[in-house]
Amino acid sequence: MRLSDRGRLHRTPHTTPAAPPLIELRDVSLTHDRTTLVDHLDLTVHENEHVALIGLTTTATTALAHLLTGRTTPTHGHVTTHTPAQHFTPHPHHTLAQALTGHPNPSPLDPHLPPTLAATGLDPRDLHTPLARLDHRLLTHIHHARTLYALRTGTRLFIHTTDPTPTRTPHTGHLLITPHPTHTRGADRILLLVQGRVTETGTHRQLLLRGGAYARLYALHRHTG
Repeated sequence: MRLSDRGRLHRTPHTTPAAPPLIELRDVSLTHDRTTLVDHLDLTVHENEHVALIGLTTTATTALAHLLTGRTTPTHGHVTTHTPAQHFTPHPHHTLAQALTGHPNPSPLDPHLPPTLAATGLDPRDLHTPLARLDHRLLTHIHHARTLYALRTGTRLFIHTTDPTPTRTPHTGHLLITPHPTHTRGADRILLLVQGRVTETGTHRQLLLRGGAYARLYALHRHTG
């Protein structure tokens, strides 16, 4: 062995550590009035990933949304967030600045806001205006501005929604909670829950080929839809 080769034998290629998931739910259960809404759910959502949950009741959907945004804690299990959770449709009482930054008290000197507003056609005079007082037709501009702001600041976004998931964007993870299997076809992962517990998981195609409860539910919705 040549002396010049000694160091090479023990070198390993440099690899960048994998980014942590945007959110992790470990063995999470939610109950309300002694009724189990979510039963021992394990869930991770990574950036640039679209995950869909189907089969939760309206009450369970609301409870899970409150859990994701930190408004409540699980009855059992743990939730770890590596970025703030935001609903796809911002709260109407939030100001435009709050909706774009995801912070309750955004800095008035934030250097990233002016170019973001200019690029998306939003008026800087509306930064402190509650969304409920803005024209609803600006919602698409607000979604675009939120994504652009995240890109400018290097922020990873976690968006949860009950509406069909919008076009995926870099560094953004989407969690769709819906009763409609026709809305989940583009998801990277689908979790079917029955009485709050995951019974099937996979892509839309995988679940159809399996021919289980998801496939039957999808066929029913297509027939009645």
